[in-house]
Amino acid sequence: MSLGAGEPSDAAPPDQLRVRSGLRGACLLVEAEGEFTILTADMLRERVLADMRDLTGPPLVVLDVGEVSFCDSSGLNALVVLWKAAHRRGGEFVLARPRRRFHAIIERSGLDRHLIAHPTADQAIDALTPR
Repeated sequence: MSLGAGEPSDAAPPDQLRVRSGLRGACLLVEAEGEFTILTADMLRERVLADMRDLTGPPLVVLDVGEVSFCDSSGLNALVVLWKAAHRRGGEFVLARPRRRFHAIIERSGLDRHLIAHPTADQAIDALTPR
């Protein structure tokens, strides 16, 4: 897994994205900070796809978007690609901590039928964890 190097840093500058990921139980928890835009969507998509390839079994992925300040159509496309990749392998891809504005974008696009959002990362992990 690609865990962020070093100590936590200041907030991501506009048009940049910071991504940290690691295992939490059976789930891959991906924490994003910054913006999902045409400038960052490819990095997000490739980073999470690479982490998903490292998992054994169906990927259970939680993307914590609580620190994501903006998402454009390229960002939405990256989320759809990640959702599809998880489902192709029999897994799941969900969101955690979406801000009101982010959640509104997901709803207006109609993606809320597929991109399930949970209030916290812990709740998202609990929802995906087999019992």
